[in-house]
Amino acid sequence: MSAIARPGTAEIAAPLAVRVGERARTRAKEALPLAVALGLMDFLLGLYINLRLHYISGDAFSRVANAYDVIYGRDPHLAAVGFIWNPLPSLLEIPLLLLKDVWPALSQDALAGLFVSAAFAGVAVYYLSDTLRLFGIGTVWRILFTLLFALNPMVAFYSANGMSDIMLVGALMAAVRGTVAYVQGRSLGDLMAAGTWLAIAFGIRYEGAPLGVFLAIGMAAGLWGMRCGRSEIRGAMLILLAPLLYVSGLWIYVNWLIMKRPLYFLDSAYGNLSQTSIGGYVLQDTALQAAKHDALGTLLFVGHMALLFWPVLPGMVAAMALAVGRWRDPIAPVLIGATVGMPLLQAVLIFQGHSGGWARYFIYYIPDGFLLVTFAASRLRRAWLRNLALGAALLCCIGGNALNLHEETTSNVVGYGDTSTVRGILANRPFHMFREDNQIVAYLDAHPHLTVLVDSYLGYPIVLRVKNPKQLVITSDTEFKSILENPAGRVDALLVPAPIDVQVLDAVNRAWPKLWAGKVPWAHLILGFHGQTQWRLYAVGAGAP
Repeated sequence: MSAIARPGTAEIAAPLAVRVGERARTRAKEALPLAVALGLMDFLLGLYINLRLHYISGDAFSRVANAYDVIYGRDPHLAAVGFIWNPLPSLLEIPLLLLKDVWPALSQDALAGLFVSAAFAGVAVYYLSDTLRLFGIGTVWRILFTLLFALNPMVAFYSANGMSDIMLVGALMAAVRGTVAYVQGRSLGDLMAAGTWLAIAFGIRYEGAPLGVFLAIGMAAGLWGMRCGRSEIRGAMLILLAPLLYVSGLWIYVNWLIMKRPLYFLDSAYGNLSQTSIGGYVLQDTALQAAKHDALGTLLFVGHMALLFWPVLPGMVAAMALAVGRWRDPIAPVLIGATVGMPLLQAVLIFQGHSGGWARYFIYYIPDGFLLVTFAASRLRRAWLRNLALGAALLCCIGGNALNLHEETTSNVVGYGDTSTVRGILANRPFHMFREDNQIVAYLDAHPHLTVLVDSYLGYPIVLRVKNPKQLVITSDTEFKSILENPAGRVDALLVPAPIDVQVLDAVNRAWPKLWAGKVPWAHLILGFHGQTQWRLYAVGAGAP
């Protein structure tokens, strides 16, 4: 008798009522306590990093600023959330910011983002544990694998810093769980849940789109292998992708309706393509540069980044073996689709030369690796062989975490990541961030009657920390462009960064390219600030338009 379990069609396609009852009775009991406990752990870690060591991620800070502009700006409105980056993280932070007067750190130190990232870390833990249950893995093994996942250095760091990366991981795990459950039990509720989570994934990051497409392809391959009819497969794919298609279509529509360009999020001056076109945020990495316009180089770069959690590589080989041939398993193509889909967007951007190649762009190799190796081990039928394989998978995951820890704390062997930041945290060394912005805030607070126009593309820390945000005219204000072009009598001063690197994309620099150098006759320098951005504050004088 073979040691590999072959899923029978009759077993998988059991009557719906029976399968729903089984799921209700056998749902992983440890999943919710683990999710709450580990999410709380990440939140406490984030509080320490933020309030004690004063580390704030710029990306997390800017997402909170987008939420802040919606309710506290000079011109509050929902569209102030912005149309470049996916809006869901900021929308989730809005209710928390209503309490900023009770706890100012929610806005000033971006703690609202920490609440959301820690919550999604809990989501990832919950759905990982429950997916392992669907694989038929026992409680003790599930707890061990889930703890290892939560303690992975990159997972822990991004769960505690308010950024969108772990939010995307949580949505990924939930979508995969729902799709796996549908293939096993054929419950439309599971399929609809998976589709909803794909829409949430797109609301967080654009990688949600290729994830949905390849997850649907994987599901279709699994159902086809079970000899399901074409109409059922088409219907299942439509249900899975409908929420994603609706949300992405809505996003394009509101970009067209409000910003007058349906692809504004893609081709805006503030977008990723504009920033990378001028060399901003692109690492001086030999492999990354070699991958530009080179298909093989791109594939090698994307494959190389899998070393961030190397068990994903043998896990993928095992899943591919289980996706075809005599021991074909319908779940295998689902996991392969989930693993292939998310790196695809980065592969396209790398090929075009529009990706920074940061390690965090490939964080999803970690959850994918845990799913793949545990799935492969769980397919062995004999108990002693299955336990032996699960033990080997556990050792693989420990080894993957060990290499990831080395990458995060010692050197950037795999790709540019957070080594210097993590080292500082482990050394309990306070960070001194946004010093220049704080100088500007202090000046503005000391001159509360001075009305200043600033592009919040780079000035978001100033917007979040100034005492009176209505003192500032910012990018999301409906009259921003009009005031920028004709500031006389409408604002007292313009705040402009040095026109270097991505700072040339600042709206003030684009409208008045000679302003920072002092070559606009109607502008008079009030004060220059020292720092990386080299802000200068110019008064709007006589002769201004």
